[in-house]
Amino acid sequence: MKRLTALSVALLSIVCLQACQNPDKPADTTSDATKVDGKTPDATSTGGTKDGKPAEEKKAVMDLPQVADAMKVIKAKQLGDEVIICYVEGQPITMATYRRQLKTNMQKFQDTMAMDPGVTKPYLEEAKRRGMTLTADEKAKLLDAAKMARGNTPEKFKEFLKSGNLSEAQFEKLIMDEALANKMFRTLQEEGLLDSLVDHELFLAEARARGFTQKAFNNYMELKDSEVYPRALKQSGLTPEVYRDDIVNNFMVIMIQDKIVNESPVTDDVAKKFFETNKDKFKHGERIRLSQIIIAAPEENIGNLEGIKSQIVRVKPDISPSELDEAIKAKKAELAKKADDILKRAQKGEDFKLLANENTDDVQARAGKTGGDAGWVELSMLQPAVKQLLENLKAGETAPKVMPIEVGYVIMKVTDRQPAGPFVFAEVKDFIKQKLQEPNAKAALERWLNARRKTAKIELSKAIRSDLKDSKLINSTSAAAPQ
Repeated sequence: MKRLTALSVALLSIVCLQACQNPDKPADTTSDATKVDGKTPDATSTGGTKDGKPAEEKKAVMDLPQVADAMKVIKAKQLGDEVIICYVEGQPITMATYRRQLKTNMQKFQDTMAMDPGVTKPYLEEAKRRGMTLTADEKAKLLDAAKMARGNTPEKFKEFLKSGNLSEAQFEKLIMDEALANKMFRTLQEEGLLDSLVDHELFLAEARARGFTQKAFNNYMELKDSEVYPRALKQSGLTPEVYRDDIVNNFMVIMIQDKIVNESPVTDDVAKKFFETNKDKFKHGERIRLSQIIIAAPEENIGNLEGIKSQIVRVKPDISPSELDEAIKAKKAELAKKADDILKRAQKGEDFKLLANENTDDVQARAGKTGGDAGWVELSMLQPAVKQLLENLKAGETAPKVMPIEVGYVIMKVTDRQPAGPFVFAEVKDFIKQKLQEPNAKAALERWLNARRKTAKIELSKAIRSDLKDSKLINSTSAAAPQ
C-alpha cells in the first residue's frame, strides 16, 4: 500500500469509494491481452469499465439478477432514503448511500468538465449512439440559466461573449454539449452504480475477513490529525461518524485491492508472450552504448547537489560578493581542469571503468561501481551538440573533448554501437511488465469479483421484493430476503 501521505488528499476529497469499477465512462472494448498501459500500441484508449457499456458489448464482470431486479424498483418508484435496497454478506445498502454516491460522482464529473471540457467527448459519442437528446424544455431552461449565470442582463451577457471571443451560437453549443454529456453520464451512473456499491461491499467483506480493519482505523487516526481534515470534513457535509466510517472503508478497500493485485503479478511469461506478439512495436533506431564520467560543477544548488557558491559560503560565511565571484571562477576552472586531465588519461589508454569508479560525481554510479555505464541511447535522441561529438566514434573510442552540461562536465566513451533493429526481450522486460501492470490489475480484480459474485450472499430487502412482487417484475432467480 502507498504511504498515508500520498493518499491523504485523495481520500479526504471523496465521500464514498467507488470500488474497482467506476460507472463513469463509456467502455473501452480493447482486449487487455493486447494493451500496454491501458491502451493498444499507437492507439489511445478511453479506459475500460464494466458499467455503461453499449448493450451489445460483453461485460467484464458477471451480472447479478438481484441488482437488475432492484434497479427496476429504483427506476420505477421514489423510494425513501431509509429504504434498504439489498444486503451484501449481511451488510445493508440503503437508498441514502445510493443517492449520496450518485451525488458525489455527478459533482466530480461536473468539476472535471469545468477543468477539461474535452472529457465530454466519449459521452457525447455514446449519447449519439443511443439516440439520446435534450428536450426543447431542457434546452430552454439550461440556456436561460447559463446566460443568467454569466450576465444577468442582455448587455452583460454580450460583454461576457466578447471577453471570451465567443458567438452566441458557439456559447449555446458549449452549453448543450455539456448538458448532454452530463445527462449521458447520469444515465451510465444509474445503470451501473448499484453494481459498484455491491462490489464495494464484497471488497469490504474480504478486507474484514483478512483482518485489515484495525490497520485501516490506525491510518484514519493518523489522517484525522492532519491539518486538512477539519476542512475536508466540513466540505463533505457528513457527520464525523459517517465520514470516519467512509475513510476507514476506503482504506480497507484499497488494502484488499492491493493484496489481490499483488497476488497476481505480471509474470515473465506473460511479458514474454506480449513481447512475442508485439515484436514489430519494439524496435530502436541507430544507437550507441555510453559510459560517462560526471564532474559536478553547478554554480547554484540543483536538487540535492550542492552548488559551488553554497560550498564556498559554507566554509567562508563572511566572504564579500566580489571575493565570492572570484572564488566561484577559480573553483569552476579547477573542476574544468580536473575533467580535462581525466580525459587525457582516458585517451592515453587508462581503464575508463576504473577512472569512472574513482572520479565520477554520479553518486549512484560510483556506489554501484558501474564503470560509468549509461546504457544504450538512440542517436536521434541526443542533443545536436552531443550527437555531433559522438556519432562518428567507433566502439571503444572516447569523445575528443569534455562536454559542458548543466551540472558541470562530462567525459564520454562509446563502448558499443548498433544499427537500427529490434530490441531483445531482456532489454524491455521490465518496461513491458510495468506497462502491463494496470490492465493486469484490472483483470485480476475482475477475476476476483467474478469468483466472489458466484458465491456471495447478496439478498434483496423485503421492501424491494414486495415492490417487485406487486409490480410483477420479479426475476425468478433473485435470492430471498432476510426476514
